[in-house]
Amino acid sequence: MMQSKQGCVSETTDTEKVSENGQATRLFSKDMMLLMVINFLVMTAVTTQMGTLPLYVTRLGGNAVMSGLVVGIWGLAALAARIPVGKLIDSYGRKQLVLIGIGILVIDFSMLIFVSTIVSLIILRAVQGIGNGTQSTAVATLVADKIPKEKLSIGLGYFSISQTLPAAIGPAIGLMIVENLGFQSLFYFSLLLVSLAFLLTLFIKDSYDGHTQVQKTKQVRTGFKALIRLQSIWVPSLLIFIVSFANAAVAAFLIQFGEQKNLSPAVVGLSFTAQAVIGALARIWFGRMYLYFKSFVLILAGIVMIAAAYICIAFGDTIELLLLAGALDGLGFALLMPLMNAVVLRDVTSEQRGRATAIFSSGTDVAYGLGALVWGIVVSLIGFQGMYLCTTLVVLATLGLVLTHRQLLS
Repeated sequence: MMQSKQGCVSETTDTEKVSENGQATRLFSKDMMLLMVINFLVMTAVTTQMGTLPLYVTRLGGNAVMSGLVVGIWGLAALAARIPVGKLIDSYGRKQLVLIGIGILVIDFSMLIFVSTIVSLIILRAVQGIGNGTQSTAVATLVADKIPKEKLSIGLGYFSISQTLPAAIGPAIGLMIVENLGFQSLFYFSLLLVSLAFLLTLFIKDSYDGHTQVQKTKQVRTGFKALIRLQSIWVPSLLIFIVSFANAAVAAFLIQFGEQKNLSPAVVGLSFTAQAVIGALARIWFGRMYLYFKSFVLILAGIVMIAAAYICIAFGDTIELLLLAGALDGLGFALLMPLMNAVVLRDVTSEQRGRATAIFSSGTDVAYGLGALVWGIVVSLIGFQGMYLCTTLVVLATLGLVLTHRQLLS
């Protein structure tokens, strides 16, 4: 299990490196820190609605299927945006697309304040998905530009804190605001966060010149179809798609599951808090784990932990089981996401990073969008416990994918 490979020790240090464009860079540069804050603000604004919008749909007279549609349309719209956005990022630069994406979110949250029908809510959620798909793809690509290539896994592990922490604490924050101040206050809160993120983006430096880079390296302008055929892209993207598809059942329906078990939303929210704390701590120590354990071992451990989390939820009659589920889920994703992202970006050029990131992120969008729709139907047929047992089997199925591509993922 011990990992001994050249360059591991240097990955755990924060010394100055030289990037692909010849500029000196540090793992924790000013731009890197700003991008983490920007991503944290935007994702917190978005995830505060993950557990609360199904309740809002119910208040507007909708059912579980409509709740799944409201949650799922966001991911499907983000998917529609990512592919063309990935090409624009590689052709014209990163920062412009970040500003456009966050600008769309500012407008969207401003209009959500006045929503009073399910139809208008669905439309605005779709617009929100487009905005988030645009900014998140551009931010992730810009982050990859800022990280020295030999420290890519470690850097992406730290950056993913700004993604996982909001996904875990966002629903709890959203519930707290809704219970005490109402849904309109929630939308005002989200608007404040994305507006601040927009302002901070103005201070980011983007050294990537799309026109110049493409003219210098026309031969690497690989299309999406060719990139998708690369095992280093489709294997990790498929794995993350499957586990995210299963996790959509947690993001969209855990609060309602808790209510069926006579657990208050505040109590269930502690599971998301456990996921946040453990996920963040795991990412802080990710460099140490990556030094001592093979990537293949960490990937297997992450899959088993996520599957175990869903078993705990299926039999989660107590807060203790839900807390354990949150901790296991947070740790599992903390191991899988940066490792899979690093595999995707490991062998592509800077002129391909936007499209490679779009492909990887698209799998997650489809997973959460399609997952919310599918699991909404499944829960109406076999109930919450049956649904979470199904998610366990779905996650365990990825072990076959990992074992058959061991060399690629090691």
